[in-house]
Amino acid sequence: MPILKKIKTPFGTIRITKTADGSVSYYQNGCFHSQADKNGVSVCAYIHVIYELVLQSHAQNVLIIGCAGGTLATMLRRMKCKVTVVDINETAFTIARDYFKLPKDVHCVTQDGVVYLRNVQTPYDAIVIDVFDSNNTVPTCFTTPALFQSVRQALSPTGVMVMNVITKEDSDKRAEKIARNAQKADMPIRLYDWPGETDRNTLILGGGVATYSIPSGREPEDVEEDMEGLTCRALKKAR
Repeated sequence: MPILKKIKTPFGTIRITKTADGSVSYYQNGCFHSQADKNGVSVCAYIHVIYELVLQSHAQNVLIIGCAGGTLATMLRRMKCKVTVVDINETAFTIARDYFKLPKDVHCVTQDGVVYLRNVQTPYDAIVIDVFDSNNTVPTCFTTPALFQSVRQALSPTGVMVMNVITKEDSDKRAEKIARNAQKADMPIRLYDWPGETDRNTLILGGGVATYSIPSGREPEDVEEDMEGLTCRALKKAR
């Protein structure tokens, strides 16, 4: 695939590629982070799950920690949500705007997401955490009970949190471990997952009381097949 952009940053090398159909992909240190079609719409199933969770929760003011291509922010802004994106790597915002159609009126903040959460003054209706380190795992600082206390305090009373975790295979319980720390912040927890798949996205949903309809039927055709096998389960009580 042709490389559109390759740039070294203090947080790793970012590479942007383009396919014949016009879709673009974002890689950092060789790890895949984002892909969008020629219109800036994500072709990743997990992004569409998060998108629906946020929309169906009726969130209007959304915080996203972790930018990459910014596809979720782009999609939510087009639905009239007010969106703030926080990332420690300022270059991500430039790339998201230049190659992934991130709207100019999405508020972008260059800051450590943990620090930002501690200092939120006006609550958000939804907070999405989609951050990974160089070995494609969620940084430890985003998995602690203290972090989720900050998230809860930064949410409106009916707000929801969604966190993306990579699950290697079914015996990998890191998502459950992280979810239990979120549960300590007095948030009801559900897990959206694709059992049986390897190196898959597992989504931790915290808060919210509504019944979500996912898949919603609004997903693009090229995402529908990848939505198959999606399950939703409550977090089992700790023994």
